[in-house]
Amino acid sequence: MIRFLLKKFVPDCDRVEDPAVRERYGIFSGSVGIILNLSLFAGKLLAGLLSSSISIISDAFNNLSDAGSSIITLIGFRISGEKPDADHPFGHGRVEYITGLIVSIIICMMGVELGRESFAKILHPSPVSFSPLIGGILAASIAVKLYMYSYNRAFAKKLGSVALSSTASDSRNDSIATTAVLAAQLVYYFTSRSASGSGINLDGISGLAVAAFILYSGITSVIDTINPLLGQEPDPELVSGINAVVTGTHPILGMHDLVIHDYGPGRRMVSLHAEVPSDMTLVAAHELIDGLEQRLNAQFHMETVIHIDPVDRDDRLTQQLREKLIEFLDYLSPDFLFHDFRIVKGESHTRILFDVNVPFGTRMTDEEIVRYLRDRFHQLDAAYRVIVSVDHYKK
Repeated sequence: MIRFLLKKFVPDCDRVEDPAVRERYGIFSGSVGIILNLSLFAGKLLAGLLSSSISIISDAFNNLSDAGSSIITLIGFRISGEKPDADHPFGHGRVEYITGLIVSIIICMMGVELGRESFAKILHPSPVSFSPLIGGILAASIAVKLYMYSYNRAFAKKLGSVALSSTASDSRNDSIATTAVLAAQLVYYFTSRSASGSGINLDGISGLAVAAFILYSGITSVIDTINPLLGQEPDPELVSGINAVVTGTHPILGMHDLVIHDYGPGRRMVSLHAEVPSDMTLVAAHELIDGLEQRLNAQFHMETVIHIDPVDRDDRLTQQLREKLIEFLDYLSPDFLFHDFRIVKGESHTRILFDVNVPFGTRMTDEEIVRYLRDRFHQLDAAYRVIVSVDHYKK
């Protein structure tokens, strides 16, 4: 059913890099979520009132909050699909991350509230009642939530959407929560029909367990959704793919300083430095890099800006000093790397310029590394002037 509706309302559903298609996905998912969650709220509220069960009533209002979350998701995708304007030249794509964060916070709030009410129920238990109608409503709710989890997870995976991923996690949590509630109702029903006639009331305990699970999932979702806003390590597979295209382009000698700027799903920009032979003409280098930028844009759907670094591989002094630098860095750690090495010869001194890459968590400070390298080159020749920048990478 979802596939049929998706093709009807999102005709270009495979073009997930298109912001307009992503917007339609979000609106579609949010609209379906609102309808289903409001239906579940009405059914569970009826079941909770009939059974006098705090866990069922809490679960019902959880679905009502889910409807609100669906509205937030819908609005978020609608705003994120807006075109760039004077105040937001890179578009509004990060709004999708913000809506995912809001949904995650709502999940946490519901977990805390459900835990509070369930704890009160444990301290002051009250009898509950069960009927086939109540069991049927809860079972149907579990099935619907599993279905919502299934299609939202598929959408999230296809679009790489943290907002839809949070929505999918919420649906999964709801199905688990309702299963626990139903199990508690069944335990009470069957134990109350025993010879003693006193049923085992797990209503408050099951509600507390469900609250803990929801809270844990909400905190996890908060972390997952806040990382893109703070800036996180790019996908290693994406980095590897970009590196393969760049270094596989003749006559490029190497690549470094790759930065991926994330302005929201489908709105990423790439900047990098490409090393080219120093004897290339400016026109030839520009033509080479211009074509490479177009290929990267077409293959990875990202605007690309490439800085050219000329490298002289034939100069004897350059080669000698490169080998010395390798020796100096190996003494510190085999994990210390360098790039963009070049020298500029002057009348009274020679400048040696390069960047050093060290892993995050290195014990030596950047200042200590720079001072060590300057001292070592100065020992070779007092006329050497070392200009070095220290970058960090994840090992």
